[in-house]
Amino acid sequence: MTTASIARSDAGSLDAGAEWTVGGVAKALARGYKDYLAYHATLAELRSLTNKQLSDAGMSRDALERIALKAVYGN
Repeated sequence: MTTASIARSDAGSLDAGAEWTVGGVAKALARGYKDYLAYHATLAELRSLTNKQLSDAGMSRDALERIALKAVYGN
């Protein structure tokens, strides 16, 4: 069986040194897809807010992508 020498850490970044099996890669892909869907759902929800609602929450429309990224990925 062939394994790769790259692994995803809990923070979501790739780390050298750990080995993945086919099952591990499949789980990582599923997690990545789940995070992708969560990001786009979060972004859509934020974009649906009015400028007044965003302002009341201390957010601007320019920062929505960054806010959604941080909410889902913690970056």
